[in-house]
Amino acid sequence: MEFVVILRALDSTNIPAPATIALAKQTFQMFASNQDSRIKQIYPFAGERAGVLIVDVKSGDELQDVLGNLPFAGFTKAEIHPIGSVQSSIKSLEAAERRIASMAPAGAR
Repeated sequence: MEFVVILRALDSTNIPAPATIALAKQTFQMFASNQDSRIKQIYPFAGERAGVLIVDVKSGDELQDVLGNLPFAGFTKAEIHPIGSVQSSIKSLEAAERRIASMAPAGAR
């Protein structure tokens, strides 16, 4: 299952600035070397201490493993969203249309 993970650096931590920079650099070097094949895409946000990952895992526990092993995990906040497919969205919308059509008065069909 794929997830969009938006990571944002925390504004205040007890980690000294040089250590924060070193951990962030380590994380981006890890991304650049493709060390974890479960991380499919990485998009840093220009001008922000944030970015988005596309992660492909089998479970929430595996997602936690991926995120917990990032060097900068201790000073970021994650916003996580499961990704569906366009076909699945179309199927859901068609089901909604059928439900609405079945609620219409008999003479209005």
